[in-house]
Amino acid sequence: MIAEGKIVEVRERASIVEVISDHLTLKKMGRNYLGLCPFHAEKTPSFTVNEEKGIFHCFGCGVGGNVFHFLMQYEHLTFPEAVERVGKRYGIPLERLDRPAARKESEEKEALYHINERAAAYFHEMLFGRPEGKRPLEYLKARGVQEELARRFYLGYATQGGQGLVAFLKKEGLPLNHAIRLGLIGERGPQRYGEKFFERVIFPIANAAGKIVGFGGRVINQGLPKYLNSAETPLFRKGATLYGLFQAKEAIREQDRVVVVEGYLDVLALHQFGVSYAVATLGTALTPDHVRILARYTKNIIALFDGDEAGRKAAARSFEVFIDGGLLGRAAFLPGGEDPDSYIRSRGREPLESVLEEAIPLADYTFTWLEEQHGKSIEGKSRTAQEIRRLLAKVRNPFEVDLLVRRAVDSLGVREELLRAPAAGGPARPASAASSRPASVQAREDSVERSLVGLMFRVPSVIEQVEREADLERLVSPKWNEVIQKIFLERRQRGQANPAEIAQGFPVAQASEIAALLLEGEGIPDEECENAAADCLAHLRRRYLRGLERDLRQAIRIAEEKKDEKTKKERMLEWQEVVQKERQLERRRPVPKTEIG
Repeated sequence: MIAEGKIVEVRERASIVEVISDHLTLKKMGRNYLGLCPFHAEKTPSFTVNEEKGIFHCFGCGVGGNVFHFLMQYEHLTFPEAVERVGKRYGIPLERLDRPAARKESEEKEALYHINERAAAYFHEMLFGRPEGKRPLEYLKARGVQEELARRFYLGYATQGGQGLVAFLKKEGLPLNHAIRLGLIGERGPQRYGEKFFERVIFPIANAAGKIVGFGGRVINQGLPKYLNSAETPLFRKGATLYGLFQAKEAIREQDRVVVVEGYLDVLALHQFGVSYAVATLGTALTPDHVRILARYTKNIIALFDGDEAGRKAAARSFEVFIDGGLLGRAAFLPGGEDPDSYIRSRGREPLESVLEEAIPLADYTFTWLEEQHGKSIEGKSRTAQEIRRLLAKVRNPFEVDLLVRRAVDSLGVREELLRAPAAGGPARPASAASSRPASVQAREDSVERSLVGLMFRVPSVIEQVEREADLERLVSPKWNEVIQKIFLERRQRGQANPAEIAQGFPVAQASEIAALLLEGEGIPDEECENAAADCLAHLRRRYLRGLERDLRQAIRIAEEKKDEKTKKERMLEWQEVVQKERQLERRRPVPKTEIG
């Protein structure tokens, strides 16, 4: 945790143009700077930076925010890390307000990273700088791994004796208890230590920032186990780490897709042949954490499976993993008996990429696989429908649910509402007010709220205009009401609504929308803003009253069915009052077509 005053000082001292220019080329265009977006592949610049407002936004992929949001997404830093990075660039000393225990934990973590880095350097030297490395280099050459690639992935060698790393760490003056904690060495007795990895080719495992978090080792003889990974440590979790991500992340962004394989040598082979957007899991099946990590770089994740029965079963099971990770995913299959390493070395890049191009949505594959497993009898279709219903209950995107339900209905012939019901049974889950409306209507209503917020950012008098609205919380969705309340608070505390400050208080996705509003609204003359804001508020009041009217009509019908004349009369009077307010609002002109956002 960093003091709020220091965060404000760093943000105000920093030039967002300078910080972003450290990572990509920007060109001045009027009041803004333009460049090619680093978060998706594009040929025409749509990445826009505004120095005055301290924000950036890409009109191609929608990413945006302030200077800290940029580093959080580009470097995959936490918020405090991003503040520290910018503070260091501008010579602003920062002190964390963490508890002493948290500071100690952070210092210990850095010490562990340092030992991993030194161990990786030792293994690398053993492979390329010592006579002992001759045999493992021959092994790698026989496997088709070129030296340049081995150096790029910082491969190493753990010698046969089992004492070289211990001696190296002692010589470096590094604490052996940390090396024990990292699983690099183990105690064999008083002051006696043995190495975990010996006579193995070493594959250092880096996180997305390039820091070594663990190691994998492969025997170069017939010993077992063939592969050995670091144990779980404070730095390393197999289920949340992907081999090759550091080396692949730029290609993933450029290609807007990633292929997930199973082994170290699979990744090396694919990278060597130009498929440099490949990563691998580490001795474990794909997990939701893996999916979430990759989704930061691309939504197009292809899991590459063997074409045998085991591979096809694994593909069907991975659909739920993707759902839990927030995506649907795709699957590609190699011919039986092939793995990515052997396939690309025997056939080349183009056939492998053809396999990837033919990847099928995991939803389609899994639904078909379930039908094949359970058969087309009534009982079989029932089991398939129950399993699909269970999976669909986990899908969070209502539009994806709708499409998947229709896909399943066409195939199984069951009623749609049954597939929409919760997996545990019970009544079908009701559609929310938002999801039940057509997508075009939803987008229109959201755009009115966005327009109102954009106008508030542009003209201070609009903030006062909106603040006078008594029923604001009823008129605006919680998402945008939170932004509006933040604007009110900023203006009361600081006398103005600082866009970069406001964006900072929200998650990256919403900060991106706020940044978009600030840049999209530049074309509207100030004198029109108050009228546009009044139109937005009128539209939102109409929307609110129409909702009340629908609810009251429903209440009147229920009262009629129950023969409850008293309640019916009360609701009728309320309904008439709402209709009268609606008619008064209809006299206002409609929301202009020119919108902010």
